[in-house]
Amino acid sequence: MAEAKWCGQDSRARKIPLNDLPQILASFKAHKANRLKNPSSLGFAQDKEKISSNVLCPRYYDPQGEKELTKLEGTHTLLQFGRLAEEGVLRVGTGDEIGKLAYGTGTIPFIRTSDISNWEVKADPKHGVSREIYESLREKQDVRAGDLLMVKDGTYLIGTCAIVSQADAEMLYQSHLYKIRVNTNRYDLNPYLLLALLTSPVGQRQVRSKQFTQDIIDSLGERINELILPVPKSQRTRDHITNLVETAVLKRIEARELAKEARACVGS
Repeated sequence: MAEAKWCGQDSRARKIPLNDLPQILASFKAHKANRLKNPSSLGFAQDKEKISSNVLCPRYYDPQGEKELTKLEGTHTLLQFGRLAEEGVLRVGTGDEIGKLAYGTGTIPFIRTSDISNWEVKADPKHGVSREIYESLREKQDVRAGDLLMVKDGTYLIGTCAIVSQADAEMLYQSHLYKIRVNTNRYDLNPYLLLALLTSPVGQRQVRSKQFTQDIIDSLGERINELILPVPKSQRTRDHITNLVETAVLKRIEARELAKEARACVGS
């Protein structure tokens, strides 16, 4: 298997100096001669017995991602997202599509994929809904402070995460987002630590390998359950990561609220 990022030409068929195809060919020849020593995304062997659900997308079996996780085994506990969901450590849900006619009917935020960036929900989401619409879905969506929102469908935004603050809790969110809640558990996993794990390079690399194209958009779908979370074994490290994320989140919330207050003061 191999996946080329560059093919020697751009989208207008103009020649460019980047071309992965010769390396892929060389890797294939080395594989045929049993001399493939450095497997990478430009050429690696995959056992037929390890092909999952007839998936033949090379990035799904990313060998470099596997290497990264293997290197962490000594210092981290590798937990599968789906197993944690089965144990009740994580509770995952998705939102609802309320229809365009509901947009602009009120001021309660309707959070979409574009409203999430840098670990936070935007202070001024594009669409608001009425109190009546909110109340009709409030109990079903059950958004609480500490929940994570993660982009499920789209393109480059898939895997983007935000944590819900107390000020954000009154909201609705669309079906292209996961809502992830961390319950009391024996792994010392908390929302801030989970946020760091999901958005870390090793976490995002897995997300990229698990997103598939459906019609015109990509989707992570139920493959979120295949993600491996590398939780540091060191209590000190876990606490340090948690404190860093919590501090960053709280400072951003404070800055956002100050900005709101400043804007409100202009017209007061």
